[in-house]
Amino acid sequence: MNCKKLVGAVLGSTLLISASATAQDWPNGDLRFILHVSPGGATDVLARRLADGMQQIAGTNVVVENQPGGSGARQLALMSLIEPDGQTIGSVTASHLGMLQQSEEFDLSSIEWSCGMVLDPYLLAVRADSDIQSLEDMVAKAKANPGGLTIGGFGEASGGHVAWAMFEEASGIVGDMNWVPYDSVGDAVVSALGGHSDVAIAYVGLVKQYVESGDMRVIGIQSDTRSESLPETPTYAEAGFDVDTTWQQFRGVIAPAGTSMEHQQALCDVVEQTMQSDELMQYVRDSELTYGFMGPEQFKAFVEAQNEAAIYWGERLESIQ
Repeated sequence: MNCKKLVGAVLGSTLLISASATAQDWPNGDLRFILHVSPGGATDVLARRLADGMQQIAGTNVVVENQPGGSGARQLALMSLIEPDGQTIGSVTASHLGMLQQSEEFDLSSIEWSCGMVLDPYLLAVRADSDIQSLEDMVAKAKANPGGLTIGGFGEASGGHVAWAMFEEASGIVGDMNWVPYDSVGDAVVSALGGHSDVAIAYVGLVKQYVESGDMRVIGIQSDTRSESLPETPTYAEAGFDVDTTWQQFRGVIAPAGTSMEHQQALCDVVEQTMQSDELMQYVRDSELTYGFMGPEQFKAFVEAQNEAAIYWGERLESIQ
């Protein structure tokens, strides 16, 4: 279902939720945490850990709700119908930026970019018994047999899709491999593990367990430095491919448009305290994420800068589809 139809379906079936609360009352009951991904992926895992910690600090239930579809369009359609009273929040990643470029209903102003939490470099992984041995090998195979290889990742025009477009252009294989969109990066990894796709674009924290079990190999990482837990995996640059390493997955929290700055700041204070807990910081280290908390103003400025790259690469993706 395309974004426009998806939004229409949600608008037609959901009632406007209204409530009144002041920032001093926050939180005024359970918090609703709407995720744009299916269960099991990296964004879902972090969000659920965050929700668990927030419950302790905020002293209320945080109800996590998965609403995948349209690379975030379904989530935003739901959030657009909710009173901006601080009681509803959502997950957000770089993938939203690509979706917003294609959307007729939403833009950057359709949500409040409340706080950023972590950055996560992209990588390319294959099943352990794959005959793709390296980045160079994958590129050679793609050039020799255009359309013969598939790569799976989250959604269309998502952060991962943009990262793949960057690698395609740097390696000279634009359009030579078929992009297969999934409702989460976790689904893409499972597909590669099952032999349904040749390559998955993912993150260290999501594939590390499969590498350690001998089920997957990582052939390259979009980072300036090698991964501590994957020391044998070269960076793209080491393999001879000049790809922008500033483009990384970011994860943060959004709120419905019109949510007051007071409510957003109260939310961000709880999110920051939660992220700095021993449990969450250990998860950040184990997953090799880069912790970088950003409040509302800083996060919005960061997103606006990232959006410029998303616009450019979104147009590039559209031109080759």
